[in-house]
Amino acid sequence: MNILSRWLKQYRRTPALQGNKTESEPAKAIPDGATLVITHAELSSRHGTGALLLKLLRHEPSLAVFHSKDFFKTHDINVPAFHVVHSGNQLQSGRRSVESLLVHKQIRRILCVPFYEDEVQTALTAQACTGAPLALYVMDDQNVHVHEIPDEPLGRLIQQANICVAISPALCAAYQEKYRRRFWLAPPTADPDLFVPADYRFQEKVPPRGILVGNLWSSHTLGRFRETIRRSGLQIDWCGNAGKPFIQLDPDELSKEGIFLRSHLPEPSLIELARAADFAVIPAGTLEGSDTHEWLARASLPSRIVYLMATANVPMIVMGHPETAAARFVTDLGLGTVCDYTAESFQVAVSRVTDPPVSAKIRQRAASLSPTFSTKELATWLWESMQRGQAVDNRFEQLLA
Repeated sequence: MNILSRWLKQYRRTPALQGNKTESEPAKAIPDGATLVITHAELSSRHGTGALLLKLLRHEPSLAVFHSKDFFKTHDINVPAFHVVHSGNQLQSGRRSVESLLVHKQIRRILCVPFYEDEVQTALTAQACTGAPLALYVMDDQNVHVHEIPDEPLGRLIQQANICVAISPALCAAYQEKYRRRFWLAPPTADPDLFVPADYRFQEKVPPRGILVGNLWSSHTLGRFRETIRRSGLQIDWCGNAGKPFIQLDPDELSKEGIFLRSHLPEPSLIELARAADFAVIPAGTLEGSDTHEWLARASLPSRIVYLMATANVPMIVMGHPETAAARFVTDLGLGTVCDYTAESFQVAVSRVTDPPVSAKIRQRAASLSPTFSTKELATWLWESMQRGQAVDNRFEQLLA
């Protein structure tokens, strides 16, 4: 059993409904005309799905959230949020909770990003209650390679959704083949206000220094990554929550290996550090059957890749198998290279992407691609496509064909 699975056990007996409130503050009511987001965790930048949704929904005039897990006990946005659970013997109580929250409410639209069966059940009930149009957005595979979500309820949701989208070409292909419904590509995006200014000039460092942004959910991948960095003699700044609360790390021990934790940096400081980095590291799976999160590496595209591309134009090195979703994206778009989990391979990759002409070419390529991956453009595209029942254009498929 992996670390994340063990950590989740404590949530199996959570109540079916709990508003986003303190003991003395009642939960906010859901306003009429709201966009309802159904997801597995809080809208928090401490995990990839939360960070992506925060950017995607930042311009929504009215928003409400149903989520099935309380990982961080807080949201990064002040909206009505409710903890809704259907698991085990709480199926009926979960359904009643959704119905009571939505009775007589006019919901503008529903966006469901499922990770567990709970989100699927919530979405089915919410759409039945409101009749609102629904967009299904698959960011992580929990049905084809991993069987967390049963076929029957997911199949119903896929058929009832106004549009189905997925975050990577691999996920689109897998779900289209299984469910015989078109899934449109909707990759991660970044806030255009944070794109690299046209007059920014990168200054290389000797020796080169790298950056890692985000979490590592697998202890297996974490161990191999640490060993690779330690043996390479190079230094990495690790930004984000550094695996917490799922993996506890010793900052002093990591610093001796060349990995320096920079947890919870304000975004301006994070972007400044990323722009100053000579390269970024994206640890991915090896697809050799030993990693508990192989399904994630094979099909899901980490949002940190697009974030780093757009906000820092930094060359990227994907550690792992060249057929992972992360590696395919980086190499197909000319944003970097791939190496395995050995010091020698990593050192070669660093030398390649930090060679001044190569680095300059990658940074120019990243800058030219960034406008296509604007979160503002994706939100408009998604809602218009949902109303039509199909994508308004093939902008992402054409880019990643």
